Amino acid sequence: MIVISVAFIAPLGRTVVTDLASLSRAENDDISWNVAQVEIELLRMQNAAYVAMSDLQTDFSSFRQRYDIFYSRMSTLSQNAFYRSLEDDSRAQDLFTSARDFLATVTPVVDGPDDRLRARLPLIQTQIDVLRPMLRQLALIGLEHSVNQASARRDKLTSTLIRLAVASLSLVLVLVVGFVILQKLIRAREHILNENLVMRSRFEAVVSSSLNAVLVVDVHGKIIEFNGSAETIFGYSRDKVIGEEMAELIVPEHLREMHHLGMQRFLDTGEKKVIGAGRVRLEAMRKSGEVFPVELSISLAEAGGVRVFVSYLRDITQELKSEDELRNARDKAQAGEKAKSELLTVMSHEMRTPLNGILGSLELIDQTAMDARQKRHLNSIAVSGELLLSHVNDVLDLSSLTAGNGLPEQTLFDLKGVVQNVVDSLLASAAQNDNSLQINFLTPNLHTVQGHKSALQQCLVNLVGNAIKFTKNGTITIEVERLSQDDVFEIRVSDNGAGISSENLPRVFEEFVTLDATYTRENTGTGLGLAITRRLVEAMGGEISVDSVLGEGSMFTVRLTLLSASPIGNLRRPQPENSPAVNADGLRALIVDDNEINRLILVDILQDMKFDVVEAADGYDAIKRVTAGYFDVVFLDISMPGIDGIETLNRIRQLDVTWRDLPAIGVTAHVSPSDHDVILKADFSDLLLKPVDVPRLQKRLAMVLGLKSDTVPAADIDDQVHDFIRRFGPVKYDQSVLELKQGVTKLLHDFDQPPLLSPEMKQCAHKLAGTAAILGETELHHVLQEIEACKNIEGLIECFNTLRAQNTTVDKADHGS
Repeated sequence: MIVISVAFIAPLGRTVVTDLASLSRAENDDISWNVAQVEIELLRMQNAAYVAMSDLQTDFSSFRQRYDIFYSRMSTLSQNAFYRSLEDDSRAQDLFTSARDFLATVTPVVDGPDDRLRARLPLIQTQIDVLRPMLRQLALIGLEHSVNQASARRDKLTSTLIRLAVASLSLVLVLVVGFVILQKLIRAREHILNENLVMRSRFEAVVSSSLNAVLVVDVHGKIIEFNGSAETIFGYSRDKVIGEEMAELIVPEHLREMHHLGMQRFLDTGEKKVIGAGRVRLEAMRKSGEVFPVELSISLAEAGGVRVFVSYLRDITQELKSEDELRNARDKAQAGEKAKSELLTVMSHEMRTPLNGILGSLELIDQTAMDARQKRHLNSIAVSGELLLSHVNDVLDLSSLTAGNGLPEQTLFDLKGVVQNVVDSLLASAAQNDNSLQINFLTPNLHTVQGHKSALQQCLVNLVGNAIKFTKNGTITIEVERLSQDDVFEIRVSDNGAGISSENLPRVFEEFVTLDATYTRENTGTGLGLAITRRLVEAMGGEISVDSVLGEGSMFTVRLTLLSASPIGNLRRPQPENSPAVNADGLRALIVDDNEINRLILVDILQDMKFDVVEAADGYDAIKRVTAGYFDVVFLDISMPGIDGIETLNRIRQLDVTWRDLPAIGVTAHVSPSDHDVILKADFSDLLLKPVDVPRLQKRLAMVLGLKSDTVPAADIDDQVHDFIRRFGPVKYDQSVLELKQGVTKLLHDFDQPPLLSPEMKQCAHKLAGTAAILGETELHHVLQEIEACKNIEGLIECFNTLRAQNTTVDKADHGS
């Protein structure tokens, strides 16, 4: 209120002073003098004109000088503040207009040539005579206006004085009220000061008792607070560091420049990096010069326009030491896990190699005539060998999943077909326990999905196999249902077998846990099947659960996401047929393996296919054999003493013989996908996994040796396509199929343009034929080969008509899908 009153009175005072000063001036005299000067100069100019008119030799300089002085007087008069106030007076404005017209008319003449000026002097004299009474009248109007303004100012001054008196009285009242309020404010301020002192003392107590070092620094880097923990950590006493520059005391030399640059950047631009960034790990320096790690947090505090930085620091030397110990322990654990994995890999090779001999020999022996007793013994050996192989695979699968090895790339597959194939493969096992298997596809149109096919197959085999093992004279039901539009599928495997007690349910997915309470003596196993299943499901991004009632049965539920997809490309999938025996009469094969039993098994199998077989016990012997004679194919064991199979193949490829690029098939007991990738990248045509399966060996040989298509089983095309997708992914496969279609369409278009078949078109047909073969399009491959080899116009037209018909069929199939 006081400020408002003063602000109101001060202008009134200035107004009074201004009005008194204005009244004290004799403005009328000033106006009279100015008008008199104008009239005098007008008369002088008129006299100068008379003189110029009488003297014919004059240079008119005197007249021009008098005119300039008159012009100046008129300009001064017209720019006078008082006469500007006459803008609303029409009489005054008319007189000013006449004067300006006179000046506007005469000025060009005065500034022109002397002859023109002499001729116009009489007219100028006449205009001066007319202007003189006008100036007199203008002076009278100005005086009249001045008198009226003076009277108005006196009235205004009276009103101002009255308001000033009222305002002064109000100010006195405000001062009294203000004094009362000020007394209350003083008492309130004293109360606040006391509270601030209490809060400050509490804050100082907190800071001083803090286990962390607390530093308060101003914007110039000077320390203004340094608590007890800071004294302990840095070795300085508080009295020594207050007012000193923080960077010189506790910032290490190699960080000091960075600190100064960061502080200057903040002061210049306000950019924050460490300030307000939470906990930051840096290095600090003790009084002794020791550099040690710290964790610090810096915040900006501002009050009354003063900014300070509050820093909380703690020594993390021991913490980092503990972290290093934990890290070393983790590294040792990982190294141990890796060593275990490598040991299991080696054990896999060492265990699968003799199993290859056992199971391979059984396949060969089983082809001879035996009595019932001998067949029973051989069947026992086969069952035991397969069971042992299953246990080895379980342990290796668990080791691979525990080591964090990722699943292979996702592929496109028929979900309905995968479930049906798993059930079909287990029908014989179910029949042994008098069980029946049922499949319920609760969602119609279950076709192609994208996911981890092999992992899903293994999960289904484990779950259905487990249900078969613990169910007698019962039913195992597999239900498949798509839950929503988000591609979430649920697969349920239920049985009415032994069931699981509620206290054992949490343990069913643990490793090496068996809960066979009812058929303990009949059901054996490693206790790894469900553990592997759980890890596989989790690796696929899904979840698995179990519900069971002891004595009534169990239900395992797998829920995972499988992306729906249209049938890929224009793939036509015939049903697999029995593979015809490969007739390799006249072909030579070299078998390289350091294990004699493995060589004997492969020798017998290949000789049954009419191969001329040669053996080699190691890589060096194999190189000698290839150097000495021609072979159509070589089987190379990967793990051999001296030089392994990969190095042996590299040396064979460098031999100076024309058949050095012969097809090579790797034979290995290593099951790791990463090992398979390494082997296949080493220029092997294919890979066989021990124990060697005779039908698969026949299929691989048919593909590797390039036998005619009528000897290749229908399922080989499917394997070839899926092998392509496994290596390069479904996106690359779909892109390749699309490019193949586009290439065929372009070839057909080019054929319609002359010439009928240019060299470029033949080259294009050759390239498309290779692509079709890789993608499993055998019919298209044959047609393109015929186009490439065709020599006459009639045959060429027939081939292109066939190609056009196939392309139309493919397009319709694609649109239909």
